[in-house]
Formats: sequence, structure tokens, C-alpha cells
Amino acid sequence: MGHDGIVNITSPQIQMAKVRLTVSQSDMPPLPLMQSLDIKLPASREITITDDPLDPATAQPKEASTNLKIPRIPHTQPDASAFIFGLATTYERLEASLDTIAYWASHSNAKIIGSMQPSLDLDAPDRVLKKAQLLSVPLGTVESGLEFLDRYFTLLKVLYENRTPTTKWYVFIDDDTFFLSLSNLVSTFQKYDPSLPWYIGALTEDFNQMAIWGYMAYGGGGIFLSHSLVETLLPFYRKCFEFRNTGDRMLAQCIYKHTNVKLTWEHNLHQLDLHGDQSGFYEALRPQPLTLHHWKSEDFQSIIDVYNMSRVASVCGQSCVLQKFRFANDWVLTNGFSIVKYSHRDAGYRDLGTDISMERTWDFYGGTGMQHFEHSLGPLRKMDERGKLSFRIESAVVEDGGRRVRQLYVKRRRREGEYPGHGEVEGVIEVEWRQA
Repeated sequence: MGHDGIVNITSPQIQMAKVRLTVSQSDMPPLPLMQSLDIKLPASREITITDDPLDPATAQPKEASTNLKIPRIPHTQPDASAFIFGLATTYERLEASLDTIAYWASHSNAKIIGSMQPSLDLDAPDRVLKKAQLLSVPLGTVESGLEFLDRYFTLLKVLYENRTPTTKWYVFIDDDTFFLSLSNLVSTFQKYDPSLPWYIGALTEDFNQMAIWGYMAYGGGGIFLSHSLVETLLPFYRKCFEFRNTGDRMLAQCIYKHTNVKLTWEHNLHQLDLHGDQSGFYEALRPQPLTLHHWKSEDFQSIIDVYNMSRVASVCGQSCVLQKFRFANDWVLTNGFSIVKYSHRDAGYRDLGTDISMERTWDFYGGTGMQHFEHSLGPLRKMDERGKLSFRIESAVVEDGGRRVRQLYVKRRRREGEYPGHGEVEGVIEVEWRQA
């Protein structure tokens, strides 16, 4: 799994199919949550991969193609100068995350400040800043010898000291917080007046976690404080710092103890405290999330390739990422994530085009049941264990100056406990997106 368009297989023979989608932009409303296609997903054909693509022994995969109209794609990022983002991390982790941060933050007039743990690699600071500059990521860093959770809370003061005249929102994120569309974020926050004290974020999806840590904004989904609230909190900064706990809990305690401001839950921000297979979340017929979290978390056993997921945006725009497309033979493409065919038993009692229930694919960690997730993710339905077929994205390559993207969705024979991307390859579907 990587950024180079390569999927490792163990045999030169592979079952493969191909879909070509040619998009043209027009003045039209956004696509529905499920967009129907007028083609069937073709049946796979065994092909032989050789070093010579002109070898006549190399069969071509079966192919289907169609044209698709999409809303016009903005040529520039929105002006996000009202937002200053802060994260506490290490140079190693930040360097690994910069490609994904660049997707949503580059050329946006936003500002990002990293509270960094000093590195034994003396070249790391310059290397990270140079990479950020190359990717047009508006990054600044400060170093601190404090522990991670303390550095997280000190962002309250660090962000204020690095504010600009246009700063209205102070945003606490993790280095694995991912924004799918900065345009959606900017438009969402237009309904809030930053001259008023706002504390905005998302609860954990897991009620058991909330019973432990409390009713607060959980950091991975993004915590948004208005300028007014930050100025109210700063006089209590030292006293709040005495409260030793997790960074987001320290922030919540400071707000609850010294103001009467309460959490405003912005439901499309997501902490994603879901252990194991999170595919049900991504494949549900819901609006595109504002944020994702834990996409590279081994603790949660949820490795989601958001870099390759988002590459299709160069052809069809950020709103196209995770958009659902239904083939005429009821295969469903969740763009940038998966291609699935639900079992007859599952699909037989619900309408794929209108059913908003979320398949509960993740583990019931700690013995929690379905009801522990309904407050945040409901309605839920049981996992489809009757023969659901699933291909997950493992690679995406941008070509022709961004006018074409080739995605590879792979079906693997995985053993229990294995991450996606492991196991013997059983089949590959290539989806080629191209601009008309």
C-alpha cells in the first residue's frame, strides 16, 4: 500500500476488471448521496502480468465505460484565514503526515502551528519545514520539552500568540486528523459568530469512552474555540495547567470551570473511536464527513489510506471523495474507499439508494453493544456476514497533470486480525477517472 501505484501480488495471473469514468463539469446541484451509473461492473477476467505490456499473451481486463456530469470544481481553495490550527506531535510523525495535510491546507491562507518535541535528528526541523514549503503547507513550529498531553494544552497560548488580524477560530487537531473538504469546513462555520464564546467539537462515537472521559470535545475530531472564548480563558491559563489529564480533557475542564460555555456538538466532525474494520462508517449513505481520525492508528487496528482516498479529487473535486456510485448490477463504489456487493440477504430487505443505516463492521471493544454507538452513528444495522464482496483501495496514481486518476481496488483473502492490504490477492478492479 503506498503512493507509487504498486500493488504487490504473489502470482502473475490475476482476476481483473476495469471501469473508465469520464467526467464533465456543468452548472448543476450537488450529486445525490447515491449516484446511479448506467453501466454494470464488468465480470473479472484472468490476465497475465508480464514485463512487456505489448506481449500478446497478456489479456486485457474486461472494461466498462460511461460519461458522468459533475458540479463545477472550484479552481482555488477557499479563504481559510479565519482558522489557525494547532497540533502537538513529533517531527517524524509530522513529516509522515504532511502529504495528507497538504490536501486540505495548502493554498488556503490558513495557519498551522506544530508544538514539537525536540528531536535527536538535528536535521529534522529544517527537513520538515522545507517539505511543508514545497507542499505549500502554511506551517510554523515551536519546540517544547513538555510531555505530549501538556504540549497539547499549551497550544491554547501558542495559537493565541501566533494569531493574525484575521484569526477567528483556534483549532486543536491531532496529526492524524483529516479534513475532507476545507470548503465544507469554511461554509459550516459561517453559521457561528466568532465574537461570541463558542466551544465546538465532537463527542466520541463510543458511549463507553464517554463514560470514562466525560462529555467534551474529543481532540481527534477537531476542537474549535472562538476568539472570544480564548480571550476569556487566557487569564486562567496557569490555573488550568495545574489540572493533570489528557490534553482535550484539560481544555474541557478549563472551559467548564471558568466559563458557562458548554459544548456545541458539530455532528459531522468525527473522533472515530471504532476498533477494527471501520468500513461500515465509510460506506454508509451519509453526507461527507468534515473530519476523520485514527486513520493510521495501530491501536485501533484501523489503517485507512486517506492519501490515496483523496487523490481522485484532482479530477472530480473534493466533494467527490467518498461519494457513492451504484452500478446497474448493484455493485456500489464508495469513491476512494471501496467497491462492494452486498449479499442477497442484506440487500433484499433494504433499498441501497435510500437506506441510511450504517453497517456495524467494527469490533464491540470492551463488550460494548450496538446501543453504545447509536447516539452518534445510528441508525445501525448488523454486519453483512452472508457473502458481502469487498474490494478496498490500495493505490491511486495521478496522471496527465491531474486530469486522470487511476485507482486500484483490491480483494484479498485476509486472515482474522489482519489489516487491509495484507493477504493473498484474489482480484483487482481498476477505476480510471478522467476529465472530458
